[in-house]
Amino acid sequence: VSATMLRQLAIFACLASASAFAPLGLAPAQGLARRPAACGLRMQATETAAPALTPELFTKLDRDGSGKIDVKELSEVLPRNDVKAFLARADLNGDGEIDYAEYERLMNMDKFNDAQGGNLYVRNAINLGLLKPDSVLADCVMVGNKGFDPLNCATSQEALNGYREAELKHGRLAMLAAAGWPVSELVQPYLSKILGQPDLLAAGEKAPSILNGGLDRINPVFFMGIIIFTATVESVALKAAKGPEWIPGDLGFDPLGLYTGKSEPVKRDLELKELNNGRLAMLAITAYALEEFLTKASVINDTPFLFKSVL
Repeated sequence: VSATMLRQLAIFACLASASAFAPLGLAPAQGLARRPAACGLRMQATETAAPALTPELFTKLDRDGSGKIDVKELSEVLPRNDVKAFLARADLNGDGEIDYAEYERLMNMDKFNDAQGGNLYVRNAINLGLLKPDSVLADCVMVGNKGFDPLNCATSQEALNGYREAELKHGRLAMLAAAGWPVSELVQPYLSKILGQPDLLAAGEKAPSILNGGLDRINPVFFMGIIIFTATVESVALKAAKGPEWIPGDLGFDPLGLYTGKSEPVKRDLELKELNNGRLAMLAITAYALEEFLTKASVINDTPFLFKSVL
């Protein structure tokens, strides 16, 4: 039954074009019933292999542009009984609507069957003992869910949201640090000569850090400014209303309009890219610190092919 409903939902991509045959002022269903050409398209779509669920199909189903597929929009495609059954399967949070995260879960289920919401990473993590089968991550639509929680830290959805927000904050700081660390080692010597100021890098022309030393050379006013800035940002996050629509880590900061106004598939993709780059940056900045501590040389000198090949 669920596979049939998925096929019916996918057929909507064909039927959407058929609605163009509907007379003006009539509902799509009425137009389809009266126009032979539309009925022919419906029959042809039913008889041929149904197209797979795609991000483009979600956009077509979401006719009001709300970012969710509601009961009314589903009723235009599926019979009433199938709508209820479909929501029971697809509506993971029980709000009576299907957002893009839940729709993406459906796409995965369509490809890889229903277990763990079609998430192969989670399925493998459970098989390898890295995730408990009853974990909140076992069937979760949070972006970037790889099912890695060997210590069972995510004991509830609320706890998971807190960890995700902390992960995003650390990832954003790490992305800034992963770029700033080598740039400081490259630029600081030249800037100090041009401005006639002392070189603030640690011994060996390394970025100041706890392991490298050199933090005592930094003006305390700089540290105070960083503390004030981060406290201000954190206060905004703490005051944010955390209702059903709240997204962990969303501060509403998008001055370049890279996220605001985009389609749901694009937003989902941007969220995943930020998360993955943040995770990679956290590993990178840790590697920088350990590498310089062990080799006693700067990152740009240890890996000149990365930082000096162009310069």
